[in-house]
Amino acid sequence: MAPELHRLSRLIFHLLLLRPLLHLIFGLNVRGTENLPARGPFILAANHNSHLDILMLCSSLPLHMLGDVHIVAARDYFERHKKLFTFLDWLFRPVWVDRGAGGGDVLKRMVEIVDAGGILIVFPEGTRGEAGVMGRFHSGVGRLVGDRPLTPLLPAFILGSERALPREAALPLPVWQHVSIGPPQIVQGSGGDITRDLQQSVAALGRSETAKRQRRREERRQAFVVAVLGIDGSGKSTLARLLAEDYSVDQSTCLIGDELMLFADGAQRRAQPLLKEKLRRWLSAQAKDARSLAFYKIPKISELLLRDALLGEARRWYGPDLVFMDGSPLLNMTAWSTLYRNELMSPEFCARAIEILSGGGQPNDPLYREFPELKAIKRLGLARLHRPDAVIFLDVAPGVSMKRIFDRGEKLQVHENEEKLSRLREAYLLVVRALNENLNLPAFVLDGERDQLTIRDEARCLIDEIRTGIGEATS
Repeated sequence: MAPELHRLSRLIFHLLLLRPLLHLIFGLNVRGTENLPARGPFILAANHNSHLDILMLCSSLPLHMLGDVHIVAARDYFERHKKLFTFLDWLFRPVWVDRGAGGGDVLKRMVEIVDAGGILIVFPEGTRGEAGVMGRFHSGVGRLVGDRPLTPLLPAFILGSERALPREAALPLPVWQHVSIGPPQIVQGSGGDITRDLQQSVAALGRSETAKRQRRREERRQAFVVAVLGIDGSGKSTLARLLAEDYSVDQSTCLIGDELMLFADGAQRRAQPLLKEKLRRWLSAQAKDARSLAFYKIPKISELLLRDALLGEARRWYGPDLVFMDGSPLLNMTAWSTLYRNELMSPEFCARAIEILSGGGQPNDPLYREFPELKAIKRLGLARLHRPDAVIFLDVAPGVSMKRIFDRGEKLQVHENEEKLSRLREAYLLVVRALNENLNLPAFVLDGERDQLTIRDEARCLIDEIRTGIGEATS
């Protein structure tokens, strides 16, 4: 195979298989990509606790750089596994090191790569160390940079691989991965001096990242959750996004809707993919394609349960100040009962259903007989859905909603007709009454037929009042 075809096949493998798989299982949070040069040559030097380290560093680099990347790896270890050796030799084009032999030929090969504009990934410890403990750096990288002092040398610190796949482990665990990349080092002195300075820089990155994570654990407050409710076509998705964007100017926000989005400094930022999010979106698509309410029910309930679990995941991994939800699994499931047993709907019914679905309620409540799904959810331990801190219901006439739905030009879902939307609207109004009168949870009804920015500003005033009141009550 010609060199260009080899290069293309490696890039395709990274893009279509390796990167998506790594992000799906481990996630990857990368800090400091702004420190990377626009192109090679440069050297990326990191701590080493796991075989995952190579994959995490490669996934931290822009895709266009991967064709120029070479790793430095131990031939004597990987050669014991012939198929793995062949695969790594193709994918990473390593500079193979025989740890029992002299390093002259290895250093010569590394110099050739740098001189050709390539990128080297090196682990100066030489081998995987004890989990969480950085060993002494070997001086080879110092000698290399000493010979080529104009080559950028970037320290990097990997956190998480020591728990996901430590040295003694046979199978990896899905632990979140973090990579911090420092600015290029100014090198001077002997190879030994450069190596010591590099180790200090990598250790400093590690202390900084560990301190940040510890500080986040100590300072992290439970995110304030706002659920925006409304029948289809009410504009609730748009309002939830407008609020998330508006608040993100001076706070970090998360939006959980048809997709999960993060916002900071007034703009959307990349969210690390979560397995629950991918599965939830697939279930949502199944529900939208359902041809009857009977076939709609199961994928929709499953999607709502996963959406609720996603709220916990977003709080854990992203630590936002506010979460805006397009709907609320707890309240949606309560209101949607009207499509199956409309005669039961009342504020008292809604309050009892909310209590049961959020982990309370009486064990022999008659509602279990009326709704077998509710009993199954309880038995499976899934009836612990999150209660939002505030609720905004956008009230829109069903006729107006239907016009908006038709204007979108999308395929109608099984419940998207004026009769069913009227029943849903009344059910949501009952839920709002139950929240205010029975459960002491602030819920507001806003006219959804006005300008969206006007609605956003009114909703923000209400949310700010609630948050201020909570702050005063806890101070």
